[in-house]
Amino acid sequence: MQRIPLGQYAKRMRMSRAQVIKKILSGELRAEEVMENGKKVRYILIDSKELPQVQSRCEEILDKMGIRADLIFQEDEECFALVGKRLLRIRGHQAKWLDPIQRSEHEC
Repeated sequence: MQRIPLGQYAKRMRMSRAQVIKKILSGELRAEEVMENGKKVRYILIDSKELPQVQSRCEEILDKMGIRADLIFQEDEECFALVGKRLLRIRGHQAKWLDPIQRSEHEC
């Protein structure tokens, strides 16, 4: 069982906070309220296998783009895919090619 703050859960599941609260009230999600530093904090209670993997989201975006990656890795909530000699950065729903650094002929 894992506890995730409501805001983080909403961001991870690509939902608004209101949609998450609606699911809690309808009984689709389990939640608990905890007093922390004098404030009520609402946590979503889920099994760790219920959370979607970031890598599967990246693979989903790559499939939509029709790209097959050689390597996929995650760092600081961004996903990077190595396609041949080029690197593709995926942040949320946006993907951007990162061009390799061109070395000049004079450098050793």
